[in-house]
Amino acid sequence: MRRDLPALGVALVAVLLVSFLTGSTAAKRSDAPVGTAPVTARILACPVVNGQPRYTHGSAAAADLSSAVSSAPSVTGSTVVTTLFGTKSHTSPVDLNPTDSLQTSGLHSEAVAYSTKGTTAAYVVADEVIDTDEGRYRSLAGGNCLPPATDWWFVGGSGKVGYTDRLFLANPAKTPADVVVTAWTPKGPVSTPRISDIVVAPQSKYTVGVYAFAPNIPDVAVHVHVESGAVTAALLDRHTSGVDPEGGDLVPPTQPPSRHGVIAGFPDGSGPRALVVANPGLTDATVTVQVVTTQGEYTPSSLKSFVVGPGTTKEVDLARALSGDTGAVLLSSDQPVIASGRSTAAPGGRLDPDYFWDAVTPAISGPAAVAIGREPDGGQCLLLLSAPQGAASVRLTTPSGGNHVISVPARHSVELDVTDMVKSASTTWPFVVTPVGTAPVYGVRVLHFAGAHGALNTAEPLTPLPGPIPLPPVHEDPRLASR
Repeated sequence: MRRDLPALGVALVAVLLVSFLTGSTAAKRSDAPVGTAPVTARILACPVVNGQPRYTHGSAAAADLSSAVSSAPSVTGSTVVTTLFGTKSHTSPVDLNPTDSLQTSGLHSEAVAYSTKGTTAAYVVADEVIDTDEGRYRSLAGGNCLPPATDWWFVGGSGKVGYTDRLFLANPAKTPADVVVTAWTPKGPVSTPRISDIVVAPQSKYTVGVYAFAPNIPDVAVHVHVESGAVTAALLDRHTSGVDPEGGDLVPPTQPPSRHGVIAGFPDGSGPRALVVANPGLTDATVTVQVVTTQGEYTPSSLKSFVVGPGTTKEVDLARALSGDTGAVLLSSDQPVIASGRSTAAPGGRLDPDYFWDAVTPAISGPAAVAIGREPDGGQCLLLLSAPQGAASVRLTTPSGGNHVISVPARHSVELDVTDMVKSASTTWPFVVTPVGTAPVYGVRVLHFAGAHGALNTAEPLTPLPGPIPLPPVHEDPRLASR
């Protein structure tokens, strides 16, 4: 038996080594998805269907774009819309054939939620647009109506004099939501009871002015964290100089803190361009920038790198780096950061300017739908696309049968007027953009109007429709056995 001891020792060492490396002597099991399930229910909340102040027309629109997605099967389902007024909330059915829209009445500011059940839920999209066509708050604002979530990140608010920025929280559920808001500024983090313990009542909205927690401070970044429940958050940014309008827009939510990101959608033109970066961490973040324009991809000599201190925000000028060209910004940082970009259309003279915000977004991974492709004043619908790696193509389709392929050269950006491509008999001109090929492509839809009084602009990132839900594997667990 003594001659068997070395072999027994080797086996024991092997078992211990497997246990050390895997945490278990049992065979390693796979947790890869074993299948998928279709999306059969979805809620899209629009927090800012705003009819305030005077001369403002707010609208929300939903669209069923299954007929514009080539891979969509035959779908069924129903949709209702709820106006979120707490105990006075009202729900009514809507007919998405393919679109339905609603407008604010009078000077009301409303939040609404579209709820869809059935397989059509995977193809329903909603947008909101706020058009103030005259007065000191003249601007065009808009964005996606998105499902409730537990975390939202924004970069671009301001509490300075002349700004009337507000954070909106919409809760379409029948239970309250407990929310904590964290903010960062050029001076450091903000801590105030006004945002540390917010309760959003069931089927209601809650608003707070940025000036209330960041008085007279620009370049504010916000993290909305929901401790119980879920909300859809939105940040409305408006700027005036005395009685003169300076523009405004909804700031789109940006991706959570990351070391890398892409902000697409900077348009051509000579107006101001800016990048705002927030560092929510505890150490300095060194950020480097590249741009992808119609001329190619390069590192601008005017802006190679910069440092954002811990818990602070920083704004940098991009006008020289972009040189009036259409483009995207590629960010790299040695610490996780969040960021957004701002583009201003400044016609000059006595004409009124307007600006819009873009955010860090992922590449278009599948069909991305837009509910509103129609500029409300009769302007243009523009599509801004960037392919920072390889040559890419997208297919633009509409429910009425429109089908157009748009190519983007490798490491280039393009800007196209797609107004005639998306124009249709439906009131909101919805459409779908689907990537063709494997190279990543980033996109933004811009509504643009150049009128006798100046510019009106708003941007919206192309957001993919939800894909099938991965189903995790089921494992037997003897610890849960019962008799």
